[in-house]
Amino acid sequence: MNMFVLLLEIICVSASYGNPIQRIVNGTDANLGEIPYIINLRENGVFNCGGSIVSNKCILTAAHCLSDRSSGKYSIQYGVVKRNNNINVIDVESITIHENYEHDLDKLFNDVAVLKLAAPIKFGDNARPVSLPTQGQEFPDWSRAVLAGWGRPSLPEPSNENLQKVDILLYSDDACEAAYPYRTNRTSNFCAGIPKGGKGQCKGDSGGPLAVAGTQVGIVSWSDKPCAYPGQPGVFTRVATFVDWILEKCSE
Repeated sequence: MNMFVLLLEIICVSASYGNPIQRIVNGTDANLGEIPYIINLRENGVFNCGGSIVSNKCILTAAHCLSDRSSGKYSIQYGVVKRNNNINVIDVESITIHENYEHDLDKLFNDVAVLKLAAPIKFGDNARPVSLPTQGQEFPDWSRAVLAGWGRPSLPEPSNENLQKVDILLYSDDACEAAYPYRTNRTSNFCAGIPKGGKGQCKGDSGGPLAVAGTQVGIVSWSDKPCAYPGQPGVFTRVATFVDWILEKCSE
């Protein structure tokens, strides 16, 4: 695809989406039970990252969220939208980080990990597993996707107390590579955001889920600063690449 066609593609998608909304980059408050598969990950009792429920004892998150691989430091909280309380908290029993995880100064590859819990999650209206794609499943370019998390509205501000949700778009691989030359890998990750900026992930959203029609397509991995800046989409781990690995590790 030549550069003219690529730029035209991005401009057309931007125009169809409308003017960017001038609000916090993480969008609007989510209602209790609206994103029932999301969890918040705590390190030494302090909010650290997001994640998603795969089964009643297995959690999916980003490898880079686990700076210390000692499971005793981590716990998860599920079935809530307010994270400033201690209900529904379960300790992490074990951590498995992908064996090919790479963390360089300006990129992350195979940024995926699973957590086994010390006790099972009690499923109900406010907590249930996320739907996963099939191995290698593809989703149409520029599909609308729902991003959720407790991350910061912008870098100077603290993390949100209430779970936030926002609609963004799945970039084409060509558009993603144009935004971040040599920093992404089509197998490992993809981009999502709004070409005009104004909506997207920020610090604290790492590890959280990005879903298309209820199926988790991505794990928040990284983005450039400032958050949700025009031309700088978020970068996500491509869940469909790792589904077999995720299910294998969760079943061990």
